[in-house]
Amino acid sequence: MKNYLYHIKLFILRVLIIIALFSLSRLIFYLFNINYFGSLTVNESLKIFVSGLRFDISAFYYFNLPFIILSLIPGNFKNKKTYQQILKILFLFVNALLLSTNFIDTKFFDFEHKRLTADIFSTVWLGEDFINLLPAFIIDYWYLIILWIVFVYLLYRIYPNQRIDDKHISVKLSTRQIIYQSLLFVLLMGIGLVGGRGGFQLKPLRVIHAAKYTTAKKIPLVLNTPFTIMKSLGAKEFTVNRYFSQQTLDSIYCPIHQYNSVTNKPKQNIVLIILESFSKEYIGFYNNNKGYTPFLDSLCKKSLVFTNGFANGKRSIEAMPSIIAGLPALTDNPYITSQFSSNKINTIPSLLNDLGYKTAFFHGGKKGTMGFDQFANIAGFDHYYGMGEYPDKSHFDGNWGIYDEEYFLYFKQQLDQFKQPFFATIYTLTSHHPYQIPSRYKGKFPKGNLNIHESIGYTDFALQQFFKSSQNSPWYNNTLFVLMADHTAQAESEYYKNKMGNYAIPIILYHPNDTLFVGQKKLIAQQTDIFPTIIDYCGYNKPFISFGKSLLSDSSENFTINYMNGIFQLIQDNYLLQFDGENSIAFYNFKQDSLLKHNLIYSSKIYPDYEKKIKAIIQSYQERLTQNQLTIQK
Repeated sequence: MKNYLYHIKLFILRVLIIIALFSLSRLIFYLFNINYFGSLTVNESLKIFVSGLRFDISAFYYFNLPFIILSLIPGNFKNKKTYQQILKILFLFVNALLLSTNFIDTKFFDFEHKRLTADIFSTVWLGEDFINLLPAFIIDYWYLIILWIVFVYLLYRIYPNQRIDDKHISVKLSTRQIIYQSLLFVLLMGIGLVGGRGGFQLKPLRVIHAAKYTTAKKIPLVLNTPFTIMKSLGAKEFTVNRYFSQQTLDSIYCPIHQYNSVTNKPKQNIVLIILESFSKEYIGFYNNNKGYTPFLDSLCKKSLVFTNGFANGKRSIEAMPSIIAGLPALTDNPYITSQFSSNKINTIPSLLNDLGYKTAFFHGGKKGTMGFDQFANIAGFDHYYGMGEYPDKSHFDGNWGIYDEEYFLYFKQQLDQFKQPFFATIYTLTSHHPYQIPSRYKGKFPKGNLNIHESIGYTDFALQQFFKSSQNSPWYNNTLFVLMADHTAQAESEYYKNKMGNYAIPIILYHPNDTLFVGQKKLIAQQTDIFPTIIDYCGYNKPFISFGKSLLSDSSENFTINYMNGIFQLIQDNYLLQFDGENSIAFYNFKQDSLLKHNLIYSSKIYPDYEKKIKAIIQSYQERLTQNQLTIQK
């Protein structure tokens, strides 16, 4: 029995070591992202790190289950050196991989501001893009690889090895000893199961439980990456939140729209320009002329600019459905890679096709990147143009695809050949990590304080060349240009790091021959508003479904909705509400409190009205998604 207790002691020591390293990797994660999270008080730090243990133990239990069973199973065969060597190799291999995900996320978090989930395996990080980008990531973030190697070496060096006499190897257990060890084994596995499920609560530990310990912004600090990957891996269950009866739901929020716009003008062309990672923070027009986009700043002065524009997600793969189909990113798995991606949906091209528009989607990346080509097909675009269609592969940036300047000019050449009216979308890519610009432009654009700034300046220059070359094209004066970012990226100022500014993007409408599109509007605008806005402007008069509304009419009901780490967020009027699916957890007056420092959830009497609105949006979206009712049923 003493021998079995000795192995239990060894096992506990080994577990404590890996849990300690998990906590240490959490500290490193925080230090590398301190500009986003800000400083922590002592009490706040203790609460985050102690509560984080709950998630660390859960991840350790499930990923190390074979090691746990082999370590605790009754029998003296565990004394054999070969057996212990196998245990050590298994322990080091599994936990080295787990630690690697934490270190990968240490820098990847800077792009999306959320812990990695299982969809990382189904988007850009698999296939050719991953192979091409891997060297650049290794070169740029070599120090994280060194840190990971140090951790793995430390794990190897301090791993408690067995120290026991050979005589214990051949000792045969009595029946009584077998019973005692078996009972203890069952007890220990039961305790482990409790740790794995995160406690005795009704449902096993989930990502959303992290919201109990800190603010929505700091949830990633409580979590660990193996846990978030595990909880999203193979997740097929999708539970619809039904807060209201159908009649009540429709009275609060309904995504069905119909516009009766009448125009005597010939049908106008629409050019939609989606700018990769163009955070509002980078644009001087929005920030007292301090920015990296001189051309876009000049264009804003003669455009209709929405000063409160927001993205519906934090990733490129989430932007496409939001902008093109009016579908916000309200699920853990992006729409493009979800089980609902084959649903019938209303989109800009599908409705404009009914009005006689030629439609095309352009992206200089390789086919398959982000699933853009598949979604373009689902959305009803007549043509998809990617890197494969581009004639000169010498303009390949070595990472993602064709440099923006050359691809913009190619885009213009193709538009010159299109029959009017047309709807054409271009999605830029150079301002994406590793932010590489053509060597001939080295030193031309300000580098700023963030490594993305130089590439922002380059893409702004490429945009300028596009407009300059297009001005004499026959379609130019009959075209509405819609410009916006797909999502935000790295940030410097505190506002753009909080849960509001973290989604702030430019939304700009420019028409060289229509005074309707001049000035500034302060109303809340979101990516899902682009679909109904374009449809309204083009004169489509039939009903359709979109989780946005036309920006061509002022309304106090304009809003934006986001979702991340299990927290839904509604921005409307002067308020921001955060909702965990069951309860409101934060309510801010961002007009008076732009940095979201003062949570009014316990003192405000009006937040229930906003909670009712966000519940209705969530329920309507989830029901229509699961029931394939994202189009008007004929």
